[in-house]
Amino acid sequence: MNDNQLPPIADERLIAAMKAVNPPVEKLMADRLALRQEMRQAKDELERVRHHLIPRYIGIVKAIALGAATLALIALALALFKGLFEVKTTATLFASLLLPIWFVDHAEKQFGRWVLHRNGTAKYIEQPKRKR
Repeated sequence: MNDNQLPPIADERLIAAMKAVNPPVEKLMADRLALRQEMRQAKDELERVRHHLIPRYIGIVKAIALGAATLALIALALALFKGLFEVKTTATLFASLLLPIWFVDHAEKQFGRWVLHRNGTAKYIEQPKRKR
């Protein structure tokens, strides 16, 4: 004869150990909800940093890169017209000045564009979010 009923567990310590190993579904769902909320908060914090700090750093780097490139271009033009450099050397140096500006352009395509005006003001135009 096949009896599928197990005898009841009488030892309270064994029952407590089983509950510790296999927690109730309500506790698991509450933990899952807490983890979801924590993940949402962390994601919101990362988005805040992304939208506030990164564009500010990009703007600073853009201003520095454009200022340095302008000064270096003026110095290269003076050196070229005074005969201190050859045209090949000047072209290579000018190409190297464009590299930081190219990096800033790629960063602005991803995060948003800074418009710098001659009077010293700057305006940030946020890049629309792309679907992933």
